[in-house]
Amino acid sequence: MKKVICAVAAFAMVAGVATVASAEVDLSGDARFRLRLVDEGTTSGSIDKWDSRIRIKIHAKNEGGGYIKARVRLLDGSWGKGSDGYHYGPGAKGDENVWSDYAYLGFKKGNFDIAGGRMPDSFSPWFMDDRRYVRFRVLFKDGGLSVALHYDNRVADGGFSDDINQYGVTYSQKFSDAMAVNARLIVLDDNIADESSLLGSANVAMSFGANDIVVEQSYAEVDDITGMGDDGFGGYAQWSGSFGTITPTVVVGYTQDGFLADPTFGWLMIGGDVPTTRIGRVGAGGDTIFAGLSSEFQVSDDMSFKANLAYLDVDGDTGYGENPLEVSGQMKYDLGKGVNWLIRAGWLANDADYGDDAYAAYTQVLVKF
Repeated sequence: MKKVICAVAAFAMVAGVATVASAEVDLSGDARFRLRLVDEGTTSGSIDKWDSRIRIKIHAKNEGGGYIKARVRLLDGSWGKGSDGYHYGPGAKGDENVWSDYAYLGFKKGNFDIAGGRMPDSFSPWFMDDRRYVRFRVLFKDGGLSVALHYDNRVADGGFSDDINQYGVTYSQKFSDAMAVNARLIVLDDNIADESSLLGSANVAMSFGANDIVVEQSYAEVDDITGMGDDGFGGYAQWSGSFGTITPTVVVGYTQDGFLADPTFGWLMIGGDVPTTRIGRVGAGGDTIFAGLSSEFQVSDDMSFKANLAYLDVDGDTGYGENPLEVSGQMKYDLGKGVNWLIRAGWLANDADYGDDAYAAYTQVLVKF
């Protein structure tokens, strides 16, 4: 309780100082509470657990162009079968489970934006998405053009040592409301193994009428993937349309020689980085050709449904065979402004000689402020 009072007092002090210094401080965030139900279909068994969290975003800026951005997480944990607990006490995610997954500062001067600290990073759901790096970045913007130079320490990426760094450049150009191009090139420098790797990806997004098209191609040198075989490649093409209240999406693509799509790319049982996910990354298990069909139906202003059908043809074993098939769906209902209820469920067909089909579902209530 004392820590909650201290936190409130700190926010009050920030607001007070902001007024004196002619600065602006914005607070926003979200909170969720959910139940997960999973039948692995393998020897791992089933999972039946609850989890919850609260996240508070802080964005402050002053008249001189300086700013800070941070996100504080409170009681981020779970309980029940398969849970990892709430991590109370020092030595877990933070003293009494209050911690920050990013916090950085910067300043803007003319067309330049210079920032440093632990920063969130997203290029695309296919290549790199929702990462956290200790980063120094110089960003130049002019109209629809954006070029960023960044140095990252990958210890913040999970499991990497302090001696693995990456140097990158990201280019974005919005030519019009109908077309945009993005590209990223990264040199990964491993001082321990005394070797470096090259990673790159480029995509084009186009919109015309009720049609949206995205095409992306990626490359990764072998040293950053498996340490054996050839350099990896992967790419996909996606089309989305809008026909009244129905929004269909078709995606096809491939991975080759060890390339793995980012965990956020996918659906609900294959990729997607959600509690129902059973195959973590498209490309896991071997060279892959994949196709997916999704369709979202807006029933009313408050309710929508979405259905997914996804298929993998894998030159190897994903843990669910060489040709797993996903059938999944979701229902989203707005309980009020900034409050929604979500239900997701899926089935993953296992065509291997071992194990059974997998089933997974979860439901959550999400509050945004």
